[in-house]
Amino acid sequence: MPEDSVGPAERTRYIRNVAGDIQYFQRPPCVERWLRNKAQLTQKRYPRYLLRFQLRTGLTPQQLLDWCKTVEPVEVQDLIDKTSLEFRPAIQFCYRVAIRSFLSHNGYTLPKTNLQYVPQDWHRGYKRAEIQAILGSLRQTYHKLFVVMAAESGLRSHVLMELKYGHIKEDLESGIVPVAVRLEPRFYTGKKAAGYTFLGEGSVRLIRECLNNRLINETAESRLNPRSYYAIRTAIQSANRILGLDPKIQTCHGFRKYFENMLDEAKVDHEKKMIIEGHFAGTRAKHYTDREFEELREVYRKAYYFLKLTFGERLPLAVNENYTGRLAELETRLDRQRILEAKLTVLEDELDQMKQFRKQMELWKGQ
Repeated sequence: MPEDSVGPAERTRYIRNVAGDIQYFQRPPCVERWLRNKAQLTQKRYPRYLLRFQLRTGLTPQQLLDWCKTVEPVEVQDLIDKTSLEFRPAIQFCYRVAIRSFLSHNGYTLPKTNLQYVPQDWHRGYKRAEIQAILGSLRQTYHKLFVVMAAESGLRSHVLMELKYGHIKEDLESGIVPVAVRLEPRFYTGKKAAGYTFLGEGSVRLIRECLNNRLINETAESRLNPRSYYAIRTAIQSANRILGLDPKIQTCHGFRKYFENMLDEAKVDHEKKMIIEGHFAGTRAKHYTDREFEELREVYRKAYYFLKLTFGERLPLAVNENYTGRLAELETRLDRQRILEAKLTVLEDELDQMKQFRKQMELWKGQ
């Protein structure tokens, strides 16, 4: 599928992100001030929480600031808490943080509150056999490439989706393996910074296959995975359910946990491990540990024995061969059903938001 084509997955992605588009949510000066120095991913996500607040209260960002000046700070915090009660715990946390951040950047201070997200369950990482079984169940090369790159590099999903041919061109064209992932400086800042990491033999093999089949262009700006994150995540979820994997494993973040666990198994020096994973909080790791790719390459090469995945054949975990045909049929039907359900859910959410927005517009016109 060409990069500029719009398939079902791409339309779904657009529907989910439309609330963050500047044409849909016009940003007044107070919002621009808030987002000015935020990370790119944060600039996309934070306006969605402000939109949720606006839909539930009828207050535009500027009206919210004006109202805050007429009441006590505790009343503002109460309103934020009340409007978040219907959300899941993770969304509640992000919602409250975002609204407090917006007010803080516009000169309004709220009382201290215990903002701490407590996970509802402990989520373990994938095991090697589970990842190999997933690879055996995935049909699309793009989906397999995402899984292998995630497991071999430890990069978070949002970074993987932004990887371009230019990030690996130097080593790939020189025939050097493992291939260094040379990202722009913006990727190495913030709490969720990318690590100084590499791609191993499995990733290189799939990338070359994509290049030979012209699924990836040999241009610096060509994305290594031009599909949408939502489509990839759905495919992996489907494979997990068919294989009967532990539902508590995080669909995509579980690959990063596998990567970190294998570095532990390989007894990698702690400071080097932190650099490769992107944990720069320690003073020594941030300022003194050598970040040269050539030195880290040797560290990664020694650890790759523990990271290496075997794939190329279908490897179900525990499926009787007598039921292979039946399993393939059920897999196809489940894939179609889940795609339809996902599209329906997104459309229902969008319709509900539009109805609420229309009601607010009618109220504002009547004032």
